[in-house]
Amino acid sequence: MTQLILRTAALCVGGVIAAAAAVAPATAWEPKGQGECIAPSNPGGGWDMTCRTTSAVLQKTGMFKESIYVTNMPGGSGAVAIANVITKRKGEPNLIVAASNALTFTVALGRTPHTYKDIIPIAQIGAEIGGFFVRDDSKYKTITDIVNALKADIKSVSFSGGSAPGGQDHMKAAMFAKAIGVDPTKIVYVPFQGGGEALTSVLGGHTQVGSLDISEATGQLEAGKIRGLAVLSEKRSTKFPNIPTALEQGVKVNYTVWRGFYMAPGTPADAVTWWTDTMKKMVATPEWKAEAAKVGMEPIYLFGDDFAKFVNKDADESRALLKELGFVK
Repeated sequence: MTQLILRTAALCVGGVIAAAAAVAPATAWEPKGQGECIAPSNPGGGWDMTCRTTSAVLQKTGMFKESIYVTNMPGGSGAVAIANVITKRKGEPNLIVAASNALTFTVALGRTPHTYKDIIPIAQIGAEIGGFFVRDDSKYKTITDIVNALKADIKSVSFSGGSAPGGQDHMKAAMFAKAIGVDPTKIVYVPFQGGGEALTSVLGGHTQVGSLDISEATGQLEAGKIRGLAVLSEKRSTKFPNIPTALEQGVKVNYTVWRGFYMAPGTPADAVTWWTDTMKKMVATPEWKAEAAKVGMEPIYLFGDDFAKFVNKDADESRALLKELGFVK
């Protein structure tokens, strides 16, 4: 009799456990295997820095258990990468792609049939200050020297940048030209597949001024190989406070470069949530703050729906800017 009671009790308990398991929520999604971050540029540029810094911090903090490798995919200031992701990488939960204003201009110019509505924006993990940089022995000592040279002969000064014509780095120079009263469509701009190559052009004397971001210029600034003539922001860089703003020098140009990520269309919602939440946790860590400080990244963040709304608005505003500057009709 006692054995029958015990057996019956065990069956009841087992039934309760089985029923509880059947209604229990599934385990929260976590990545399995290697991660990948696509940098839509050659090594040395801002997108490359965004991928490598993020992957290093995620692994160092243990937020991503496996390795995250970086795939450099230059072309069309993000056009090649976004096309690849949309047509060939749909639904991949371990894939993130670096993005910035450079992609916004590619979208705004219609150089890709895709828009931010075709992908899944997940996070802005910081912002950078752009600026103009020259070789240390350059004859241009101040931004006023550049202003005078452009007004005397607009073709006498060449700018290099890591984005296509009409893209992010070109727009910095174009906005500067408009602000000083010269035709922004007539400036000499030499495009490269990333800020690293654009900087090499300046160091080699092939172009006079690098239209770059702080992270791209940091190494050579610290080595004393280049000088910053101006940063395009309301306040000076926290990393290089010795570089004056263009505003301080009488040129009304203000342009901030956001840095962030998107994911492929069709990515499972739980994976998108995991990456969005993880990015939010990452930027709050001491490890991230230390790495961001090294490259001059400013702590300006947006996540999820807020970031998606921001990038779509950014595309609309960029179209208006391109029209105002005379690059589109």
